Amino acid sequence: MIVAAALLLGAVFVGWWSPRPLSRLAAGRISPGTAIAWWLLSAAGVLAGAVAGVLLLVLPGHGPADAVLRALHDCWAALSHGEVPLLDPVVGASAGAFALAGAVRLAVASAGRRRSRNRQYRRHLAALRLCGSAGSRSVPTLWLPHDEPVAYSLGGRRAMIVASEGLAARLSVPELDAVLAHERAHVRGHHHLLTACADILGRTVRFVPLMRELPAAVRLLVELSADHAAAAQCGTGPLCSALLSIRAGGGPWRALAMAGGDTAIRLDRLRERPARTNRAAARLAAVTGGLTALLAPALVAGALVVLTGLVSCS
Repeated sequence: MIVAAALLLGAVFVGWWSPRPLSRLAAGRISPGTAIAWWLLSAAGVLAGAVAGVLLLVLPGHGPADAVLRALHDCWAALSHGEVPLLDPVVGASAGAFALAGAVRLAVASAGRRRSRNRQYRRHLAALRLCGSAGSRSVPTLWLPHDEPVAYSLGGRRAMIVASEGLAARLSVPELDAVLAHERAHVRGHHHLLTACADILGRTVRFVPLMRELPAAVRLLVELSADHAAAAQCGTGPLCSALLSIRAGGGPWRALAMAGGDTAIRLDRLRERPARTNRAAARLAAVTGGLTALLAPALVAGALVVLTGLVSCS
């Protein structure tokens, strides 16, 4: 029972404490792709820690927990759950019911939102194809006869970029190329899928601060990632001037618009001087940080178990 409780406490600790350091990643010099991975791995770690804690409570004999505790130290006998025989079944049943309810809610919410959004998505695509004309790039571009500057991308198997003739009229050729490169980066980076997963977690497990802040953080970071890719291809100047020219967002729920995210943060990041970094060191830091984010609840649980053992032995 101690290991299970430690895992649950570790998941709670990371779920409530991690948003503060993670939110600083957008303003730092870390790669947006790495920041996205750390946010999502932290969320996955919290979910995995909570599920593992519940399973240890529900499984007969708490799975391998007793063996781990006996191997750790003989003094665990002082904390043996055999002293309160009715506590384990009650706690295990309650935790199992809570986890099952959460899983059912997540599944129902995901399925319902997917059906609803897919219907809207198909209707939107049908309307676009009726009034637009297709371009000839690797990611199809649909041009709308509309005076307002509009640019957004739609993901999925029928991914495409939607832009207006008003956008082409307002921007210069380098600026327009930068906008289209930005939207292609969204499609190729599967950013629509990442934002959809973050949105579902944020709406379903909203009582956990990490999950509640996850959708907004991922939406900003995918914009920074697409900006980085577009600037590398077309230059920083055209992308910055295009961002200043396009202020309004557009598109359906599943779209990622050029004007999405916090424009001020995006412009600040684009205007920063890129720091010279060692690629090998950056990759090592990214992998180490990702593993730490994923295993953070387990690490906290291990520290709690060791601390409890030391206290009980003394």
